[in-house]
Amino acid sequence: MSRANWTRMTVGAAIAGAVGAVVVSGAHWLLQSAHPKPMDLHQELHELVPLSPQEQARLQQREDAYQARRRAIEQRVKAANGRLARAIALQPGWTPEVEAASKEVESAAAELERATLQHVVEMREGLDAQHRPAYDAALVKALSDGAK
Repeated sequence: MSRANWTRMTVGAAIAGAVGAVVVSGAHWLLQSAHPKPMDLHQELHELVPLSPQEQARLQQREDAYQARRRAIEQRVKAANGRLARAIALQPGWTPEVEAASKEVESAAAELERATLQHVVEMREGLDAQHRPAYDAALVKALSDGAK
């Protein structure tokens, strides 16, 4: 292998690694900060409102279902990130394969965002009517804090 080819391959691998790290970091940021964190809301709700045993049971059931959905979607995000990394490693640059893989990452991340927001609504529905205003206030605060 010529020195020029070796240099191009090394630079290409470095670029692929850097882009892959940025994508993974970006997806992680999106997953962690682009939506309210249900566990934070759950904890804040427990601090604000004395939940009945029935509410606690309903909320736990919803939380368990969400965690299962979330794990499955997070696996899709990781798999999509892996495909993106492989596409970049094969040919650094904005190729059709890189674009397709990046769209898979975006789609999986958006699915996780929707599932999280659906969970937020499901949690609210599990509360007795008199406790919903406190939850609503905690949700609005979490979303407002995230917008800063």
